Amino acid sequence: MAQEHQQEYSYRFQDSPLWHQPRDRSREMLFRALDAIEEPVIIVDRDTRVVYVNSSYLRTFSANLSAAGVRPEEITSYKLTEMKDQTDVLPILDVLERQRPKLKYYSLCGDVLTTFSDIIPLKLEEDELLGAVILSRDTAQIAQMNHEMNRYRTLADELRRELDAKTQLPLPFRSVIGSSRAFVAVLRTAAQVARSNAAVCLTGESGTGKEVLAKAIHYSSPYAGGPLIKVNCAAIPETLLESELFGYEKGAFTGAKATGNPGKFELANGGTLFLDEIGEMPMSMQVKLLRALQEHEITRVGATRTIKLDFRLITATNRDLEAMVEEGTFREDLYYRISVIPLNLPPLRERRSDIPVLANHFLQELQEQYGGDRSFSSAVTELLCDYTWPGNIRELKNCVERMSVLSTDEIISTEVLPHQVADCRNRRSKKNAENYRLQDILEKTERDTIQAVLSLTGGNKARAIEILGISKRNFYMKLDKYNLR
Repeated sequence: MAQEHQQEYSYRFQDSPLWHQPRDRSREMLFRALDAIEEPVIIVDRDTRVVYVNSSYLRTFSANLSAAGVRPEEITSYKLTEMKDQTDVLPILDVLERQRPKLKYYSLCGDVLTTFSDIIPLKLEEDELLGAVILSRDTAQIAQMNHEMNRYRTLADELRRELDAKTQLPLPFRSVIGSSRAFVAVLRTAAQVARSNAAVCLTGESGTGKEVLAKAIHYSSPYAGGPLIKVNCAAIPETLLESELFGYEKGAFTGAKATGNPGKFELANGGTLFLDEIGEMPMSMQVKLLRALQEHEITRVGATRTIKLDFRLITATNRDLEAMVEEGTFREDLYYRISVIPLNLPPLRERRSDIPVLANHFLQELQEQYGGDRSFSSAVTELLCDYTWPGNIRELKNCVERMSVLSTDEIISTEVLPHQVADCRNRRSKKNAENYRLQDILEKTERDTIQAVLSLTGGNKARAIEILGISKRNFYMKLDKYNLR
């Protein structure tokens, strides 16, 4: 193949009148550069006589040359007026006459676009006209460009629809950053249920923005005028949890305030109670919590009287509560009480179009706080979008702050990226290569099968176990193995 190319170069250059002028290294490099260009190139003199064509021109227009009776090795003995229709030569003649370029000139065959060209006059410094160079693009390239344009147009239309859908949401939801299709779908459902008093359970991986969404629901609800009280169920020791939630009377226990103390439920009266990490709630407290939610009343520790309350409940967890119910670690009746409206927030890796928006938002926040006017390089943005973000939005925010602190340039470069983000492409390539191992293929098939059956049964695990024909214990072991809980 290399020998064939060498022969093609040889006869092309030797056929050119320019080749027979005094030769030097720079002229040879120039001709080889012209011949390496993928687009068809043709150079003509002032009389439209062909001076040079590159290999791409011969390949692209070979059928046209054959139809005109022109042999490739004889092309430099022809004028364009002898090879082409007059209508195709007119724009070239116009450029030679006016000595001004025509860019993106389109050629039509009937209603069909065949080529478009840039026609550029060639002049000496004294403005003496030498001829013109024509760079053409064939229909295959045009079709590819049209395909790309249509793809981007479709993407732009989708983004516009998603943005339009978001602008119709209540104001608190519009301030939540993100316009990917999956995320906007969650926002729309959340906005719809915010108007009611139904209990909402937010699920999703850590760092996906459950607290932000809880705030948007509260401030769009009938309870927006009341307080939003957050409780992290995992952060309170089990021995203190009851008094923290329900409050206590004076003298209820050693160290209690003399005046007693209201609990989080009382503080949330007239507003919203947000129980974060509800999956960490001890079983001993779940029955007491259930009663408080059912009756909308509580009894302080050490008291005998009940207190009636009116509040909105929102819970959040990164655990699979349904699986916990199956395992007996979470009460089924409590699960149904708190999950009237379950909302699952997609992880950041499923909202890649939101990553640059979020990253720039965090960078802007930092600059408002510390000053500066920085931006991300395109390479950094690409790597941010490639990374899988196991820590989701929280990890992204941490990453942006790190880069902002370490960067000394206005354009933040890849040099200050955390190594796990900078190396994500190499790790993914290695992982893809490893995926060809037989064991990996078998495990991927098994995982995909379980996912498909769960999707088919609408998440009904008992039905999935029946279809798969495996034991309950084996089924849950595989859920843990493939992180499908």
